Amino acid sequence: PLWQRTFGPGIALRLGAAAAGGFLVGLGARWAGGCTSGHGISGALQLAVSSWLASAAFFAGGILSAKLLFSLAGG
Repeated sequence: PLWQRTFGPGIALRLGAAAAGGFLVGLGARWAGGCTSGHGISGALQLAVSSWLASAAFFAGGILSAKLLFSLAGG
């Protein structure tokens, strides 16, 4: 229902938004030198400070995103 309210009932705009989001995630992974799994698992096990900071930022971003989505959905 949130997607329909935001992007309308048609699938084209929703598909475009999902594709744009996927592209941005890929761009971010490339820019950061790896994905969340790579930083969170491999880098953290190597005790890389950058991976620990990145993992903390991933969790904080996930929490903030979830709170934002639930507040928009009226939850």
